[in-house]
Amino acid sequence: MPTDDILEFADQLGASAPTAVEPEERQLHLVVFSLDREQFAVPIELVREVVRVTDITRVPHAPEHIRGVMNLRGRILPVLDLRTRLGLEATELTPRSRVVVVEIERRVVGLLVDAVAQVTRVGERLVTSPPDEVRAAGQGAITGVARAGERLLMLLDAARLLRNQADNPTSPSGVLC
Repeated sequence: MPTDDILEFADQLGASAPTAVEPEERQLHLVVFSLDREQFAVPIELVREVVRVTDITRVPHAPEHIRGVMNLRGRILPVLDLRTRLGLEATELTPRSRVVVVEIERRVVGLLVDAVAQVTRVGERLVTSPPDEVRAAGQGAITGVARAGERLLMLLDAARLLRNQADNPTSPSGVLC
């Protein structure tokens, strides 16, 4: 990342340093989870539930980031490994691993994450746009960086996580799940 972009990004974060939330400020209600050592978030209105990981059945010839499918109370749920989708190493399942069940564009999909941290509210003015390099590294799915106390949360566009036109040119909609 060029030095000027880093400095500009630092200035934007510094400008949003106030942590007190004004009553009239619009609040983002987010579900926060971890991938590797970083924290990410999606809007709570997309989240149906958070479940423990049960058996995930691999699907032959599926892209690497499609971890497989799982049975969720009689419904077959496709499970997307967010780590590999965002270019990180594959998730090793632990007792803290969770599947965040989201509904996106009338599709119900599970997002495999390392752990779910909390549900939080962040004032809209504490969100800055990520530099182009950060957005590109997240394959366009990182839409903002939110300051939550001393932490930084990377905000994800869950719908964009399901799209992959470059890797799936034969799919008319480019939808993975």
